[in-house]
Amino acid sequence: MNPPDALAQTRFLQKIQRIFSEGEFSATYKYALLLTLAELAVEVGDDSGSALNLPLMTVGEKFAELYWRQLAVYQSGHTGTTAGVLRQNLGTQAAVVNHLHDLHRLSAGRLSVARRMDGWIPAIHRVTNTVRTMPLRHLQVIGGRIDPFLYDYPGKRGLVRLLPGVAFNLRRYQGLIQEFARAGWMRHIRSNRLNLGQLGSTDDLESFMFGSTRAPLATVAEVLAPIQEHRCFYCRDHLDSRAEVDHFIPWARYPRDTAHNFVLAHRGCNNDKRDLLAAYRHLERWLRFIDGHGDEIGERLTGEGFLANTVSSRQVARWAYEQGIDAGSVGWIGKGFAPETLTADCLKAFI
Repeated sequence: MNPPDALAQTRFLQKIQRIFSEGEFSATYKYALLLTLAELAVEVGDDSGSALNLPLMTVGEKFAELYWRQLAVYQSGHTGTTAGVLRQNLGTQAAVVNHLHDLHRLSAGRLSVARRMDGWIPAIHRVTNTVRTMPLRHLQVIGGRIDPFLYDYPGKRGLVRLLPGVAFNLRRYQGLIQEFARAGWMRHIRSNRLNLGQLGSTDDLESFMFGSTRAPLATVAEVLAPIQEHRCFYCRDHLDSRAEVDHFIPWARYPRDTAHNFVLAHRGCNNDKRDLLAAYRHLERWLRFIDGHGDEIGERLTGEGFLANTVSSRQVARWAYEQGIDAGSVGWIGKGFAPETLTADCLKAFI
């Protein structure tokens, strides 16, 4: 199976665009399902162009993770607004929110804790059933007609089969799809009259719904500093009080806070690297770092509420470098150094 050619990729993006412009959105489920499929394509797919079988429970669990953050009570702080859980549906609260509500409360909002509770698997079964009967059924309805260009529906029991070329396109255009889906999701929340009491005229809704690169990461720094021997991950000089937690795979490329994607760096190094991928020399060191310390980092940060999976982190990193190489991106070496063009040699580090 070969990857889709340029024309097929263009047609795919046109259909994605039609989902947003011609699809019906009475709830936020379709946005979450697109984000779910895009993230799973990155985490477990490849660029061969082949079909990709996703266990339906895996889809349901990822779907639940995307909603988890939004189960927290939101309050804009504006005069005349009230605190409350944002409505994800134009009518009664979305079923997925109700399925997860008790777990969110009992775990104090810590996803890693909830996943170890007895009620997690039953809740994911309920979420998965909702995904199967609602967004999976309706996502591909465009202009009132079903256009099954993403996956078979109904498919084999317990599976979501992404059609040939779909995983490739979701990986290739993941950033664009993320932007489309998140923007649409926020528009839906803002336009829902049931949310007016909480929102007011707030402008920080994106940070609340999807997280932020500026989220407090003091605990991460406390964990990483001794493991890194109090040295900057990049320049290796001694760290001072202005050390910052950096997303090794930049947040702009994959906006997820995961335990193994954090490194501690000087503020100057972090600000200079910004949204660039790190050069080959740093990639090699990061892979050795998570191989050598991944279990310790995962154990300690899981207890603080972060998700930890070294296999997934490596897969996301490989995907990011593959995309960077294809796009002719440069790799950041260090402050004051000219970036270097990323080459296929970077992929050898993953072998």
